[in-house]
Amino acid sequence: MCEMKTLKKINDMFIRVSEYIAFILSAVICALIIWWAAKRYLFNGDFRGAEELILAIAFWMYFIGAYIATHEDSHISADLFTSMLKTQKAKNIAKLVRLVISLFAFVLLTWLAYDFVTFDIVRHKISVIFRFPVVYIHIVLLISFGMSCLYTVAHIVKTVIALREGSPAPEDNRAEPGQIAEENE
Repeated sequence: MCEMKTLKKINDMFIRVSEYIAFILSAVICALIIWWAAKRYLFNGDFRGAEELILAIAFWMYFIGAYIATHEDSHISADLFTSMLKTQKAKNIAKLVRLVISLFAFVLLTWLAYDFVTFDIVRHKISVIFRFPVVYIHIVLLISFGMSCLYTVAHIVKTVIALREGSPAPEDNRAEPGQIAEENE
């Protein structure tokens, strides 16, 4: 049981650091876009490589956000079908089916990301303007889809436990406002 608490603390720290990184990356993107617009329209200058740099940072921000959303089980979904179900057991089964389909998709995407990253490494692909290895950009695909696989398996386990106990499946792992502050006190 102690190992589970340790793993939970490590995971919580990983998610918290990831959230900070995603926030910082979004701020950097905003600053770069403002700088790019100012150079172009106010100073008639050029910010050579702005698109490449902004795209690389946005790529990381987006895929960090993707595995955070998987951790929280908060991806956008159309729950029209689930809302029509009457019993808790039926809702848990529907959630389990959704999670198994998601896991299949994430495993496939992880395999494709691995193939993509391997291709970048073997071919020594570099970016057009800044000439850095594109594997530095694409590695986030492997990280994101791999983490999404792990989090989806965790959600499947929780849903199976809820199904066996007849209790509602956990909806998500999002913290309520003030929850993090209370835990740190």
